[in-house]
Amino acid sequence: MNFKFGVPTMSRRDFIKVSSAAGLVFMGAGLAGCGGSQSSQKPSAEGQKTVNIAVATAVVALDPIVAGDAISMGVITNCCEGLFVKDIKNQSVNGLCDTYEVSDDQMIYKFHIRDGAKWSNGDAVTADDFVYAWQRNALAENGAADFQYQIEMAALKNYEDVLAGKKDVSELGAKAADDQTIEVTLEHPVPFLLDLLAFTPWAPVQKKFREEKGSNFALTKDDMLYCGPYTLTQYDTSGNTITLTKNPDYWDAANVDIDIVNLQVISDTQQAVMAYENGTVDYVQLTGELVNQYKDDEGFAKESGNFNYYLMINTTKEGLSSENFRIALAYALNREDICENVLKDGSTPVNQMCMVGLYSKEDGTDFASASPQLYAYDTAKAQEAWEKAKQETDVREFTILYDQEKDFAQTTCAYIQDTLQKTLDGLTINLESTPKKNRIAREGTRDFEVCFHAWGPDYADPTAILAMYESNHPSNYSSWKNDEFDATYEKANTTDAGNADARWSELMRCNEICTEQAVCIPIYQTGTATITKSGVKGITEHIAGIPCYYKFVTKA
Repeated sequence: MNFKFGVPTMSRRDFIKVSSAAGLVFMGAGLAGCGGSQSSQKPSAEGQKTVNIAVATAVVALDPIVAGDAISMGVITNCCEGLFVKDIKNQSVNGLCDTYEVSDDQMIYKFHIRDGAKWSNGDAVTADDFVYAWQRNALAENGAADFQYQIEMAALKNYEDVLAGKKDVSELGAKAADDQTIEVTLEHPVPFLLDLLAFTPWAPVQKKFREEKGSNFALTKDDMLYCGPYTLTQYDTSGNTITLTKNPDYWDAANVDIDIVNLQVISDTQQAVMAYENGTVDYVQLTGELVNQYKDDEGFAKESGNFNYYLMINTTKEGLSSENFRIALAYALNREDICENVLKDGSTPVNQMCMVGLYSKEDGTDFASASPQLYAYDTAKAQEAWEKAKQETDVREFTILYDQEKDFAQTTCAYIQDTLQKTLDGLTINLESTPKKNRIAREGTRDFEVCFHAWGPDYADPTAILAMYESNHPSNYSSWKNDEFDATYEKANTTDAGNADARWSELMRCNEICTEQAVCIPIYQTGTATITKSGVKGITEHIAGIPCYYKFVTKA
């Protein structure tokens, strides 16, 4: 078997071109936690560089296969580095991976861990630490199944039988060839594999430490080991400051500029801006009227974000199972009006499933922009579909569930309620707010009719969005099934995984199918406006995966 060798800095891109556009939105979109005002106690030390970042929510979990919110995943990955990380241009660069080789058929990878990579207890980071972590995910240890699907996305050899319990997890296609070499064998080429490996569920976990901690593993900052550029030095579930401190034993510590990163949990944007004005916060995401207020500020920036918001429809519910019912809703939404007059934050209308900037051809053609833009606002077509729907079902009422922590969710859903009821005669829409954690749980049990739902990509590929429309995908909250979609999606990710042109066409068709049937109605792609103190550079919100790697942040 011939191998091609990976350089020690940039990763190979044989099939995809990852956009370098970084959307500044992800940091404030995690699960809701405590906090409504900034803490006045921000750790700092004489002569040390400190950056204070306002975030909307607190850490929820510290276990790499449990954490599902942006804040938690960002903390974990900055403290427990994986094989790869994303630089400020959103390109994968080597983390704990020193070099790697890829076979000609792109089915076997050999990753070599850096000399000197160590845990905070002094032990060396080994290949077994990665293999053990990935096996934990495959087994959905302690019921943590949210990221189990990533084993399938990575197509590790024997993943189907391992996930089904037909083969032992030791037969999964990831082995420790020696202490510093991980050998990965795939079922088929995976063009976005290196992007996956930069994501939180692929972070290493030391088996000995994990077993010693048992059920206490990752519950507190002292129940974790660290191998990244930072260690977690302040974390209290009832506190409003999360502190990351530079790790002197990190392999690249000499190139880490910021000594202390304080994440200030401030759920109210106005209060976050006050903290910025007072000099206690260096970075804030703006919403609503604050965008216009600060648009001329020297530190103002505005970019497309990495979330699409949808009306997620439970297609098993009576009435909502009608395609015409859903199409009527899709045509009746005035997306431009929502973005311009309700959100006012740079969000842009969306008429298909994927977000702009996620995935492009080598020639720069953007997948989302090239997709058919369906269901532009059209009251006549909405009413035509509604008349057909009324012949198919007696249902005239449903409830939209949304997160109570998000003020924009309330105003946006109220606008949607008013618009749809005015356009579709006889329709009644109820609104129900609930904590985000509860909304997620209810989606998991399909205990909802329609959800105001955001989805962001874990890695830079359309499958990061389209996967949730597979019939058997754990995140198929709509419970929608379509044979053509399943077959086309399967072909794009197996038979044609190594054929860039065929794969593009097949994924484009998948995007069309689920959009045409209005299984989940796209509304807008988030826009993010931010203000950053002069001299602070490199705070990013990558469009896929972890929002920001603080090792690349600098301060004058």
